[in-house]
Amino acid sequence: MFSEVMGQSSLATVVLGLLSALLFLLVWFVVNRASVKANLQVQLLTEIAEQQRRQTELLEALLKAQGNEMPEAVEDDSAFGLRGFIPER
Repeated sequence: MFSEVMGQSSLATVVLGLLSALLFLLVWFVVNRASVKANLQVQLLTEIAEQQRRQTELLEALLKAQGNEMPEAVEDDSAFGLRGFIPER
């Protein structure tokens, strides 16, 4: 009865469609999981950069409170020039 309604070619089409859907879901899961991990890493790196910025500001405040001035070499350092720079993904 089933073979009369759906021939052999139709059954193969349904099976191929189901396998394609499963493959699509698997690929979507892997890509979505990788995206979530990348977003988490970017968030953690941003937090680290913010903590380093605050730490640098505290150290500068401590130097000024002690009466010492920042050495010129530290202020001209290229690493401090990129303080607000966050690279894109």
